[in-house]
Amino acid sequence: MENPKNDKYNDTVYLEIPELCKRYDGSRRRRRQIHRRPLHLQRRVYDPAIVSLGPYHHGRPELRDADEVKHRFLDRLTSGDSAKKNSLYDRVLERIDEIRYSYADFECVERYDDRALALMILLDASFVVSLVNGIAGDDDFFADWQFCFGGGNLWFIIRDIILLENQIPLQVIKMIIKSQHGDELGEELLQKFMTWLMSGEFSTGGRKCIPPTTTNGEEEPLHLLEACRELLLIEQNKTLSTTISGIKLTQHDVHNFNQTFRSVTYLKEKGIHFMPSSSHSVRGIKFESGAISGRLHIPARIVSSNAFVCMSNMIAYEMSPGSETGFEVLSYTTFMKSLIEGPADVKELQEKGILINKFQNNEQLLEEIKALDTFGLDNLDIFKEVRRQIEEHCRSKTKTWMADLKHTQFRSPWTIAALLGAMFLLCLAFMQTYFTIHPRK
Repeated sequence: MENPKNDKYNDTVYLEIPELCKRYDGSRRRRRQIHRRPLHLQRRVYDPAIVSLGPYHHGRPELRDADEVKHRFLDRLTSGDSAKKNSLYDRVLERIDEIRYSYADFECVERYDDRALALMILLDASFVVSLVNGIAGDDDFFADWQFCFGGGNLWFIIRDIILLENQIPLQVIKMIIKSQHGDELGEELLQKFMTWLMSGEFSTGGRKCIPPTTTNGEEEPLHLLEACRELLLIEQNKTLSTTISGIKLTQHDVHNFNQTFRSVTYLKEKGIHFMPSSSHSVRGIKFESGAISGRLHIPARIVSSNAFVCMSNMIAYEMSPGSETGFEVLSYTTFMKSLIEGPADVKELQEKGILINKFQNNEQLLEEIKALDTFGLDNLDIFKEVRRQIEEHCRSKTKTWMADLKHTQFRSPWTIAALLGAMFLLCLAFMQTYFTIHPRK
C-alpha cells in the first residue's frame, strides 16, 4: 500500500534559488593577503595623511597631490628612460594575478583592470624605493622632496608607508630596488631602511628581517609592515619562531595567576630594578632574581607618534584574518601598558634608557601609551615565565622586606647618615658602660 504522504513529496516541484546556490570560496582565505583593518578599529591611526599606496585608498581627493609626484620619482629611478620604464612595467604586469590576489578586499581591487593596477603598483613601489634611496643618502631625492612636499612632511610619509591598509607586495619593491642597485646591495639597503624605520639607525646591526631564500619552508614577508614586524621579533643572531600558540582573554584564562605586581613604581618598591635589554626583540623581556633584589631587562625603544602608529597597525595586522602570528607585538604592548600607569613610571623607564622619549614631555607620552588599544587580549605564553618569576619575587617576604626597608628608611642620604650616627653613639654608649663595669687596672 502506497504512502500518500510520500506521494505528496514526490509530486513537489523544487525551484532553484540562485542566492542559495552560491558557494563559499575558501581558497582566497587560505592564502596570506593584505587586509583592511578589522571593522571595529575605526581610529584615524589607520588612515594615510599624505600618500596612498595600493588600491585601498587610491584616488582619495586629499591624497592626489602625492600621486602626481610618484611619476617624478619613477623618472628619477629610470633616469627618464622610457625603455627602462616599460621594462619595469612589464615585469609588474607579469605578476599582476599574484598581486591582485594578494589583496583581501577583492571588490576594491576589481575596480582596476590589469594595466591600471600594474601602473598603480609600479608608481607606488617607485615612491617607496625613492624614499629608501633618500634615507641612504641620495641628496637629489631630498631636493625633490623639499620641492614637492616641503621637508616637514617627511615624518607624515614615514607614518603612511607603515599603515596596514597602505601596503603593496614587498616582492615588487625588492624587484625595483634590485634592478637599480643589484641583488646584494639592493637587499642590504632594504634591510637598513627597515631597521631605520624601527630604530632610527640606518644599519642592520647583524640582524636580517627578510629571509634571502625560502628553502627552510618559511614564507617571505608579504609586505613592508609584516617585514618590520618580523624585525621586532628577531633576536640578534637568532630568529624566534612565530608559530601561533593561541590567543587568550586575560581576564578569563585559567593559567593567568593572580598577579600582585602592577606598575614600575610598585615593582621598584619591591626591589626590582629596570635595565635595558641587549635584545632588540619585543620578546626579549627577561627577569633575573638576586638574593635581595631583582632585575627586569626590557628592550630599549624609541617612542614617538610614528612609533605608536606603527605599533597600532602591527596589532591590527596580527588581528587580521589569515595572519598566522603569535600576537607578539600585541602581547608586548599589553605587558608595557601594565607597567606604565603614571608619569613616575615613564620617568623611571626613561632614566634607565628603556624609553627614548621623542615627545615634549612625559605626560604626552603617557597619554599615547594609554591610547594604545589591545582590546583585552594577550598571548600569555610569551611572557608567562617572566610573570611567574616576578610574582615569586613579589611574594618573597625576605626580598620585599629588605626592599621596603631600603625604600622607606634609606631613601635619603641624610637618613643613612642619621642611622650611622645613631649606631656610632650606641657603640660609644656600649663601650662606656663596659669600661664602667670593667675599669682598666
